[in-house]
Amino acid sequence: MNFGFVLCLLSFTLACVPQALVLDGPIFILVAGQSNAVGTGNSAESPTGQINCFEYNSKLNDIVPLQDPVGQVDLGFEQAVTGSLSPSLAFNLSKLTNPKILIVQCAKGGSALHPLAEQNNWGIWDESGSLLSNSFKKIDKALSKTTVPPNNKLNTIILSQGESDGIAIGNGIITRSEYKSSLQKLISNYRNKYSEELPFIIIETCSHLSCGICDTGFEIVRQVQREVADEDIFTFIGFNETEYFEERNWLLDPLHYNQTALNHIGETLANFLVSSQIDIY
Repeated sequence: MNFGFVLCLLSFTLACVPQALVLDGPIFILVAGQSNAVGTGNSAESPTGQINCFEYNSKLNDIVPLQDPVGQVDLGFEQAVTGSLSPSLAFNLSKLTNPKILIVQCAKGGSALHPLAEQNNWGIWDESGSLLSNSFKKIDKALSKTTVPPNNKLNTIILSQGESDGIAIGNGIITRSEYKSSLQKLISNYRNKYSEELPFIIIETCSHLSCGICDTGFEIVRQVQREVADEDIFTFIGFNETEYFEERNWLLDPLHYNQTALNHIGETLANFLVSSQIDIY
């Protein structure tokens, strides 16, 4: 037997087997929340083509190129239907900073912060639910696909959430202070696990166009989001234009953003992360 030939053939075969991608020190961003974090836009209008942008796919347990629809129906989370804010966020941030961007999307339509605000078993971010712990699992799996510490860390969290809690506030099911405590607890839970100085970026909750008492609750949610950001040096309002989306014709329905809005949110967040000099490295 010609062992030289066999060795050459084996080397060629191994070279042709797809190798798992391991990223070296990416900017690692968690996108979390409910349906507007999931994304109800149009993938055909979502940015494409940036080679430095990636997503962790929990069903494949692998890092893959980032493109809509982002996310997976896995671990209680959902996939974009069909466009999201994540490609615009990553692509614009990559252009501004150059490093690789890794997105982990953990979002579930209708999910609530406070247990009493949950509707139709859509999920809660409180410790009594599964979304928080499952997001930890997904983050940790993604971290295992990046280089060794200290270069592999969760760099920031983007949260688009508050509609379910706003409806509950408007209907007198939970109070303003209960929502505030739930939001602060969510932030604390992530920081206790990943970093005491983990930047937490909030996309303000929108207005509700078809329910007056719900819209009153949404306004209270926005007020609380601003208070929490004012009181915590590592929490920020990264986007505050959602209540004006109706006049811009950027809504698909009374609650959900179209792709023009999602692309604008992503670009604005990228610019905010850089211009505000938040430590995302």
